[in-house]
Amino acid sequence: MSDKRVLVIAGPPGSGKGKVSDILQKRGWRALSLGDVVREEVKSRGMEPEAEIMGHVAQDLRNEFGPSVIMERILPQVDEFIQVSHVVIDGVRQIEEMERLQSSHPRMLVIAIDAPEETRKKRVIGRSRSDDGGFEERESREWGWGLKLVMDLADIKIMNDGTPEDFEESIDRELSNIGVY
Repeated sequence: MSDKRVLVIAGPPGSGKGKVSDILQKRGWRALSLGDVVREEVKSRGMEPEAEIMGHVAQDLRNEFGPSVIMERILPQVDEFIQVSHVVIDGVRQIEEMERLQSSHPRMLVIAIDAPEETRKKRVIGRSRSDDGGFEERESREWGWGLKLVMDLADIKIMNDGTPEDFEESIDRELSNIGVY
């Protein structure tokens, strides 16, 4: 069994998941995003990666292939990367995704990131990504997929409700607590 670690980041849009991933990448971790899997599917269908389209395609995939399909599609990369590096996966939203990953990588840990809804909404609107439109619809969809359960079961929970510096200190402290330096 590999001594490399797999960390999963879960949280609603605009909570700060990307910051955790960025910090780990600077420490040499390989990063993967479940959202990138959906973006690739959208692209392969000849569509634009807008919020509504992304949500519909993600739901279509789950309806057709089951709730863990997005994790299934990223697992070959996880298995490849884990041979040479620790891996961080951004964007788990369903318990089935988490369970599927855990069946292949039982030592994985889940980090839940959250922030007040109004703060998250401002961040999402401010970052101007093509798939960030329709905040309320996206919120409803992602919470409806079971995000709360994933976050409730997380090994580590970090609230991003202070300054960016406070958040980074919280991340560093929690990562240090699990032996990630």
